Amino acid sequence: MSTPRTMTLPGGVHPATLETDRGSFATLRAVPEIGTPLGTVLLVPGWTGSKEDFTPLLHHLARYGWIAVAVDQRGQFETPGPADASAYTLEEFGADVVAMSVALGGYSQLVGHSFGGLVAREAVLIDPSVFSTLTLLCTGPAGFTDEQTVQGLQTLASGLDNLPIEQVYDLKLEHDAKHPGYVEPPEEIAAFVRKRFVSNAPASLAAITRHLTDAVDKTDRLAKAGVRTQLVYGETDDGWPLPVQNDVAERLGITPEMVPDAGHSPAIEQPAATARLLVDFFHDRDGFTDAT
Repeated sequence: MSTPRTMTLPGGVHPATLETDRGSFATLRAVPEIGTPLGTVLLVPGWTGSKEDFTPLLHHLARYGWIAVAVDQRGQFETPGPADASAYTLEEFGADVVAMSVALGGYSQLVGHSFGGLVAREAVLIDPSVFSTLTLLCTGPAGFTDEQTVQGLQTLASGLDNLPIEQVYDLKLEHDAKHPGYVEPPEEIAAFVRKRFVSNAPASLAAITRHLTDAVDKTDRLAKAGVRTQLVYGETDDGWPLPVQNDVAERLGITPEMVPDAGHSPAIEQPAATARLLVDFFHDRDGFTDAT
């Protein structure tokens, strides 16, 4: 989960609804103020996250000349989703992202953060023709393997199946507050984080939580997809272990890139540096390794 540092939208960033042939999706969007846009960056958030995870990054990407669109996935925060758990397979999430890219004109620069990276990878495997590049941001090759992490996720998913989502959030907050590194956010931010969590469709959040324990490794398939790929993580990312992410990069034939002074949420913690890495990659076709 990424925690915003402010609820004030930067200049030029505004809410918008993205209409696709798979439904409507809530977004935050930023457009360059001058000149012809260089293209579109489509940003997909992760577990318990939302489009707001990219708010400061959108502003920077637009300043570099890119249309930047961050989305809420199906059942996530302000995008409605069905109650049926079968609607939340990785394939369904991935097909949504394909439809989003098509609705935005195709050829998107696709960025997936954390769980959103697994979805973004799935989208590329479904239809690589509608994406120009793929950036895996603080994401891994498959579900987590650490026993304690897996157990915690399984417990949360079970709670979402059986308890009101508000109660699940309160129990999660109580658990998180006992962690030695926990820092209580300002009141406005805390209120938003709670609202975001309880606004999720429970079936969606439960399915995402389970995907983080059982998603399979598709790195080798991605290496053959023909879409130029970048892997970026924060210097102290505490999601997937950095050696695991480095191994993904090696298997893709690319060099991992690190955002200094950032953890699992570089788009919030170091948006300017993250934007610079992204736009440099978008323009650098010399870095393309054709693994086919």
